[in-house]
Amino acid sequence: MKKIIFLITILTLAFMSSSAQPKKKTVAKGYDAIYPFIKGKAKVYKNGKYGYINMEGEEFIPCKYEEIYPFERGIAKVQRNGKFGYINEQGEEVIECKFDYIGPFKNGRAIVKLDGKLEIIDTEGTVITEGNHAGTQ
Repeated sequence: MKKIIFLITILTLAFMSSSAQPKKKTVAKGYDAIYPFIKGKAKVYKNGKYGYINMEGEEFIPCKYEEIYPFERGIAKVQRNGKFGYINEQGEEVIECKFDYIGPFKNGRAIVKLDGKLEIIDTEGTVITEGNHAGTQ
């Protein structure tokens, strides 16, 4: 009985390692860096820009961002052309990359800097203050 269990274990390990290798090679191809997978997605770096791939190695967020911060509550802060915004887990920009600074969301609000002024936005990117809040340089 022990020999049968041992044989099944060896065959299972051999099958798993042989079927895992092709996926590993296709995922790594073309990227300068691949970060660890978290919840089925991995941050990737290619030609000086960041994006995301899924477990199959498909790029679902193109490598077009200067930085992508970790996802929190389904959104991630991104930087593109020196400006900040937010994307969702499908890669859609839910808040346009137009802010000089954007902070984390707390209670559905975030502090941003736009045209030298500090503002407060909601989770859709709508400015909810009047714009006379001078920012510091």
